[in-house]
Amino acid sequence: MNSIIRYSLFIVFLISNSLISQTNLRVIDSINSISYQDIVSNLQKYHIIFNDNLRKARESGYQKGIAKSLSNLALVHYLKGDYDESIKYHLEAIELFQKLQMFFELSEEYAEMGYQLKRQNLNRALEFMQKAISIAEENNLPSFRISKIYDNYGVLKEMKQQYDSAFYFYHKALKIKEELKDSIGIPYSLNKIAVLYANLGQFDKAYYYLNKSDLIRAKEQGEFGRIENLSLHADFLSYQNKINGAIKKFEEVFNAAKKINYTYLVLYSLKNLSELYKKKGDYQNALSSYQSYSSLKDSIDNVDIKTRIAQLEIAYETEQKNKLLAESQYQLRSKEQQLFFAIVTVILLLMIFIGVYKFLQLKKKRDIAEVEYKSKLRAAMLEKKISDEKLKLSRELHDNIGSQLTFIISSLENIIYKIPEANFSKALNPIKEFSRSALDDLRNTIWAIKHQEGNLEELSLKVNEFVSRINNSIGAVVIENEFEINKNYSLNSTQMLNLFRIIQEAIQNAVKHSDADKIKINFISNDYGFKVIIKDNGNGFDVVNSSKGSGLCNMQHRCEESGGKFSITSSSAGTEIVCDYQNV
Repeated sequence: MNSIIRYSLFIVFLISNSLISQTNLRVIDSINSISYQDIVSNLQKYHIIFNDNLRKARESGYQKGIAKSLSNLALVHYLKGDYDESIKYHLEAIELFQKLQMFFELSEEYAEMGYQLKRQNLNRALEFMQKAISIAEENNLPSFRISKIYDNYGVLKEMKQQYDSAFYFYHKALKIKEELKDSIGIPYSLNKIAVLYANLGQFDKAYYYLNKSDLIRAKEQGEFGRIENLSLHADFLSYQNKINGAIKKFEEVFNAAKKINYTYLVLYSLKNLSELYKKKGDYQNALSSYQSYSSLKDSIDNVDIKTRIAQLEIAYETEQKNKLLAESQYQLRSKEQQLFFAIVTVILLLMIFIGVYKFLQLKKKRDIAEVEYKSKLRAAMLEKKISDEKLKLSRELHDNIGSQLTFIISSLENIIYKIPEANFSKALNPIKEFSRSALDDLRNTIWAIKHQEGNLEELSLKVNEFVSRINNSIGAVVIENEFEINKNYSLNSTQMLNLFRIIQEAIQNAVKHSDADKIKINFISNDYGFKVIIKDNGNGFDVVNSSKGSGLCNMQHRCEESGGKFSITSSSAGTEIVCDYQNV
């Protein structure tokens, strides 16, 4: 019993630890899935969060969580300008993704690192990009992810002035986006192809792809994409030295960008307008545009400085708050884990209690079954002993009393034969008949005692023997025995003897008292058992008013003792005795 409880508590400990561990892993995964937009919004905050997440993943030995935390830290350091730190975290993440055979993440990690290196080491960046594409294609990674890698690889090829390769990868990315019906991504690929053709002086092809992009962006809800395309149209006119057309387009870009506070294109359009007016010789507008550009840029720089100071203050406050929040979250998680462990412990202890209770109940049932078995065994042994005694008794009755009665009958017959005087013979005949009747009764008793178990058919055969003797000795009465049983019911020795005695008593009463000339015995089946009916056509008697003699009482007692229901009806047409056995 103690070993069961110890084992159950050990199981409780293992299960609760496993569940707590699973909860911690889910928290690590949720932090690693924070979006790019959120990370960019507060680099300092997420630098702290991802460092803490990396520590927890390492403490848990959660390799996937470690790798993704390293990847996120690489991104944060790149956005902060810590390029050496970024490369260090990228390489650690790549090593772990390779070990875990997480090829999707491995490919993206190589691609991200390659794109980030494009201005520091272009050749090294191309190597990482090639590695990313190779892994992605070999492992059949999702095409919408591969298209992003192809696009970025095209940018690197363009920077390397390998224009054919740049066109190849831009078109490859475009094909994937068109197959996926990516209406947002398609214009970006079209514009990259258009700009490359424009840089090569192939403006017919450049306008072909830019116009296709215009058609898609005309269906977009926002103005952002359309203004970018308008800016490209202005650039293309400027590249072709169509100064008046370019000025007109850049003024459109300036007005549209200003409406949606798209500061980058506002500055870009003012700077280009200043240069175009200068080329045209319109120095007043050139100066005005440049002054607007400088003024806006200075104000943005001032705002950036103030914003940066504010961000640093916020970052410091956020760090302090995050520490407090982390502590409170840790305490909350600790309490939740304790509560969870307590609940699991209670549940499992309840299960142990139920298990022990069921075990004790089962043991109790087994003990009861064992007692019942021993009781039945003792009863069987006792019954066998009784059976042996009955057999011994039947042999004693047969060998001693039976032989003595037989000797008396034989002696009386010899006396009657040798001394034929009428009066003397007449006096001895009743003694002879009584002795013969006693011998018959003794034989019937011995027959019933010997039969430990029997059936109705055997009883009917014994009744036939008795009826045959009566018919032979009493010619004036006809006795019939009809057996109408469709199932051979089993009877024990008590039932066999009692039924035989009831039939015997009923026939003797009919012969002696009713003046009947016909007696009928019926064994009849019904839906719930069987009946034994003894019916005569004698004078009958008043059952209600007459006192029951010992014969009737004996019959009723024998019927009920053997499990039957006794009934008697009598009229001038005769008497009917029924012993009804139900549910046998």
